[in-house]
Amino acid sequence: MTTKHVALVSDTPSVSLADVSNVSAAIQKQVTRDFGPLWDVNATVDAFPKLEAVPVDYWPVIIRDDINQPGAAGFHTDNNGQPFSLVQADAGWGLTASHETLEMLADPFGNRTIAGAPPPQASGKVKKLARVLYLVEVCDPPEDESFAYRSNGVLVSDFITPHFYDPTSSAVVRYSFGGNVKAPHQVLRNGYVSFGDPLTNHWYQVLVQGGKAVTKSLGIINTSGKSLRETIDHESRKARKGYRTGEVASAKLLAAAAGQNAIMEAAAGRAALLRAHIKALMNGK
Repeated sequence: MTTKHVALVSDTPSVSLADVSNVSAAIQKQVTRDFGPLWDVNATVDAFPKLEAVPVDYWPVIIRDDINQPGAAGFHTDNNGQPFSLVQADAGWGLTASHETLEMLADPFGNRTIAGAPPPQASGKVKKLARVLYLVEVCDPPEDESFAYRSNGVLVSDFITPHFYDPTSSAVVRYSFGGNVKAPHQVLRNGYVSFGDPLTNHWYQVLVQGGKAVTKSLGIINTSGKSLRETIDHESRKARKGYRTGEVASAKLLAAAAGQNAIMEAAAGRAALLRAHIKALMNGK
């Protein structure tokens, strides 16, 4: 299995290398322990002090003060067709970085689709389609912050499993890692799923807003040389302006930060013990 390499890097003085290192370690644990075994992915997630230090074979996730996007993050490809993501440096940037990293690893080039029946929450003529193509965006259906969980004390994104695309439901199957998604193709509060009619290339989204599922038409998609995901994400950010920007830290983010402080205190205590032990070794004791 080829190992993928993701670089987490801050391009703003408002996010320190220490913070980037903490979040990258949390996402690395998430990828190795949780995501990789389910999605057959082997990857490293490393922190770098600046964009110029990122090796050319790494896919960068870049934190910036202004990413010139209506929403919280953006997936792009560079001039060589290689993926990178931009993340807004706000109160929830670590959660967003987890979201973007997992989606990049599941579909690096933004064009992966899986066939299936229309979402059960779809309405109108979409429900009558015999088959649709789902764009593989592993964090979108359960993306609301309330479904996130902690890794090393850092809040990271829940994500769907490959069983999300199963044709039938089973009581013994997990459809998202956190168990929040209960059935194939289900979208949770403030989440969404994107899918297209393979006969017409007409694309749609099912979004759950205010507790209600809404089916939105995106029309005939013309990617104009961009990836399918980049094109659809652009339309999604326009339609959902301000969502997931994290300008104000939520109670869940504050609780995670408090938990992380406790973890850091424990790490500092261990470091002190190690330093004392090393000093004793150096003194021949």
